[in-house]
Amino acid sequence: MTGTWPLTVAAPGPARPDASALASLVHPLDPEVFRTAYWQRRPLHVQGPPGRFHDLFTMADLREAMSRQRELGLLIRVSGDREGDGGAAGAHVSVEAAEVAGHLRSGASICVEPVERAAPRVADLATRLKAELGHHGDTGVKCYLSPHGYGFNTHFDAHVVTTLQLDGHKRWRLSRTPGVPFPRGNAFADSGGAVRYIGRAPSSVRPWERPKIAPETFAEVLLGPGDVLCLPAGTWHSAKAVGHSLAVNISFAPVDVLGLLTGAVRARLEEREAWRSGLPPDDGAAAGTPRETAREATGFLADRREELIDELRALPLDDGLLAAATSASQGSAAARMAERTRDAGEACDRRLQCVLTVANAEAAAEWYGRMLGCRVLTAIPEFGWIELTSPVPGVSLGLSEIATAGVTGGAVLDFRVNDLERTRELLDRDKTTPPARTRAVAGVGRFLEAQDIDGNRLMFYQPDDGQERI
Repeated sequence: MTGTWPLTVAAPGPARPDASALASLVHPLDPEVFRTAYWQRRPLHVQGPPGRFHDLFTMADLREAMSRQRELGLLIRVSGDREGDGGAAGAHVSVEAAEVAGHLRSGASICVEPVERAAPRVADLATRLKAELGHHGDTGVKCYLSPHGYGFNTHFDAHVVTTLQLDGHKRWRLSRTPGVPFPRGNAFADSGGAVRYIGRAPSSVRPWERPKIAPETFAEVLLGPGDVLCLPAGTWHSAKAVGHSLAVNISFAPVDVLGLLTGAVRARLEEREAWRSGLPPDDGAAAGTPRETAREATGFLADRREELIDELRALPLDDGLLAAATSASQGSAAARMAERTRDAGEACDRRLQCVLTVANAEAAAEWYGRMLGCRVLTAIPEFGWIELTSPVPGVSLGLSEIATAGVTGGAVLDFRVNDLERTRELLDRDKTTPPARTRAVAGVGRFLEAQDIDGNRLMFYQPDDGQERI
């Protein structure tokens, strides 16, 4: 579709009372123009009538929601990003509702999700918009409250960002086109202006995922009450309150098409022995020569490739497959995370947190879960943060993802165990774990000196006296 499409359009008045949810939101644009010219393509700022969201979600609704944080399983995070701080995105830290007022007084933005659990009108709007847009992927709703000058520094999201300004004003600076169309994850600009992806090691980021950031080319819009801003996935943006700001954000994440198709045929392929057996062994005596073995492995892969192609071609592209996509994305990722966090958070009385620097927070969390049975308490993927339970009551582990991991020295986590040999066997069996060393102190106990996958030092201790152990 060709033409000149303005960033900002102004509504001369309210939409018709019988207008659909989408028509009301993008008025005065025709919904079909929005779908074909803007949706997932370019940013759109709609200046709407100031009072059109007055009964959608209010400060009173937000206070009521936060008072029911545990009941509703809400995640509340704070960010210290502000004007004049250099522009690098800071960490988002989860807090309790009782702590919010103090953070606001000292200077911070508040994000509450999945706020649709406490806001039926917002939940209904998100549902109707999803249906009208024909969106098959995830949807989620967050609420943002920011004092003057605070908000979020330059970053982009892997989903469509749709912000409804409820009260106050917020200044947005944004790229006119996506920096990375449909990125594989959220990213932000670090203090040096480089692109950093959350939850991913730098070595996994491909050249096309590292666009040059040119802030001087960004557009600026000021959102007031009744305004809407819709950004395609991958659009660079920052947002800071002017005076104060209350807004809700309805996000639309794309379906993982590759995962959907391969997942649909995976179960059938796994029933076949050839798909479970691995490659033919590299045995020169049995295969003749290494070259013959290589040809055998190549032929084996060629057979599997043809089977995969046949299965994909035979896959019915019907309502069942689309229903599977919708079912897989029911509710927001934040809602699912908060659901896991609610029970774990109530079960663990967190009195001490040991923070470890890691290269990949998700990989480190998986390692600690596999090795020590740690469970996720909170996860903030946007900023590489995961908090875990530990085997010790009252102690949690914080995994903080940084570009340079493997920091040595400092604190050592020391776990008392029931069976040191079993612990040693478990560590040795895991190929990602560095070798451990055992030593003994007569009359005291035995010690296993180990490391996690990022080089953080660990100690496992079994006493000699037979006293009760963890």
